[in-house]
Amino acid sequence: MTSLAQPLIRTMSRSDIPDGLRLCRASGWNQTERDWQHFLTAAPEGALVALEQDRVIGSVATLPYGPFAWISMVLVDPDARRKGVGTLLLERGLLLSPDAVTARLDATPAGEALYRRLGFTDEYRLARWFLDASPVTVTGDSQGPATVRPIARGDWAAILDTDASVFGASREHLLERLIADAPEYAWAAYHDDRLQGYVFGRHGFLREHVGPIIAESTEVAEQLLDACLNAHPGRAVFLDAPEDQQQWRAALVERGFAIERPLLRMYRGRLATPGQPSRIYAITGPEFG
Repeated sequence: MTSLAQPLIRTMSRSDIPDGLRLCRASGWNQTERDWQHFLTAAPEGALVALEQDRVIGSVATLPYGPFAWISMVLVDPDARRKGVGTLLLERGLLLSPDAVTARLDATPAGEALYRRLGFTDEYRLARWFLDASPVTVTGDSQGPATVRPIARGDWAAILDTDASVFGASREHLLERLIADAPEYAWAAYHDDRLQGYVFGRHGFLREHVGPIIAESTEVAEQLLDACLNAHPGRAVFLDAPEDQQQWRAALVERGFAIERPLLRMYRGRLATPGQPSRIYAITGPEFG
C-alpha cells in the first residue's frame, strides 16, 4: 500500500454534494443528489469528506437510528485508492457515534475485508438484483392473499409501528422522504383490515430502487413488488434482498431479475435490536439499511 500524507478530514456540507456525486459516478453507484441531501438533513454533522490539496478524494456518511448507527457512502476517488483513505474515513466516521451505539452497514465485496479488520462481524447475506427496462410478465397468482393499494395517511401509524419492529429502530424520517419523493412506489397490503406488508422505493441515477419490502409472507411480497413493476413496466430496477429466502429468489427470477453482486450485512458492537429479518424481502439499500 503506497503511503499518502494524511488527508484533511472535515464535516461534509451541501456545497460538497457535487463531489459526493462525482465519487458515486466513479464507483458506478446509484445515489442521487437527493440521497446526499438526506444524509446532511438527517445528521448535519454525520458525514465527512477527505481532502487532498483542497480536492475531495473520499467520503463517509452515518445515519443515527437510535440503538445503532448506519455507516455508508465509504467512497474513495480512484486515484487515491489503496492508500489508507477509506480506512481513515471509516475510523473517523465511527467516532461520530457514542461508544454504546452499535454500528451496522451493508458491505460490498470490495469493502468487506476493511470492515472485518475494524471489528465488524457477519449478520446476514444479501444480493443486489436488477431488472432491465422491459415489460414484466407474471405467471403466478396476481391476486394473492392480500389487497394491495397505494399507501394513505391512515396507514401511517401501522406502518411505522411495524417498521420499527422489523428494522430494529424507527426510520420515520426516511420513510417520509421516500413517499414524498416517489409516491408511485408506496403500496400497502391488507387482509381483513390488518396490515400484511408495504413497499417503498426511490429514484436512482442508474436504475429505480425498490425497497424496503416488508411482508408477512412471500406471496404478499410478490403482490407488493408487482404493484410497483406493473405500474411502471418500462423502468429499470434495483432490489437488494436477503439471500436465504429461496421462494422469494425464485419469484424474482420469474419476473426477469438477475443478480448483479453479493452484499453482506455486518455490525460492530452488541446488536441488541436486530429486528425481524425473516419479514424483510428487500432492504432500503446499502446506504440506508
